[in-house]
Amino acid sequence: MSAVQRMSLEEFLAWEERQESRYELVDGEAFAMAGGSTFHAHIGVNLAAALRQQLRPRGCFIFHEGMKVRVGSDVLYPDVVVSCDPQQLERNLVERPALIVEVLSPSTESFDRGRKWALYQQLAGLQAFLLVSQEALSVEVFVRAPQGWHYRREAGAAAVLELAAPSCRLPLTDVYDGLLERLG
Repeated sequence: MSAVQRMSLEEFLAWEERQESRYELVDGEAFAMAGGSTFHAHIGVNLAAALRQQLRPRGCFIFHEGMKVRVGSDVLYPDVVVSCDPQQLERNLVERPALIVEVLSPSTESFDRGRKWALYQQLAGLQAFLLVSQEALSVEVFVRAPQGWHYRREAGAAAVLELAAPSCRLPLTDVYDGLLERLG
């Protein structure tokens, strides 16, 4: 990732509206977003659909790509973001996500695991963060607890990802639906 230019949050938001591509703003620098693979896109859609089915009836909003998350003066684009804030539809960016998902790509994995995760941890309402492999049936789960973040990994076709907040249950066979034969 290489920076396009430096700017303030306000400058970035106005500038990005005029761009054909998406950019993230980190530490005052705008970075172009890389395109994802078909596996990346397929997994993201599967996750968004499964989360929507379970969480939309409870008042949550699920966004797949294209929705900005603001962390202080930084702006990021998760692959999937869930907001249970009833005022969310009145805003063009998410400031209080409950769940964030990043589907790992070789070109962005170190950023997703490093700087991006460090930024996401600053979001007071964030309850869970998922790192989803596109090379194997494997999801890394970070859940907020009073003492900090707890980590676990769910893997294999029999695995089921269960979250308390937001409350949902995701069999990995649903997350990887359509890809099981290729990744199994």
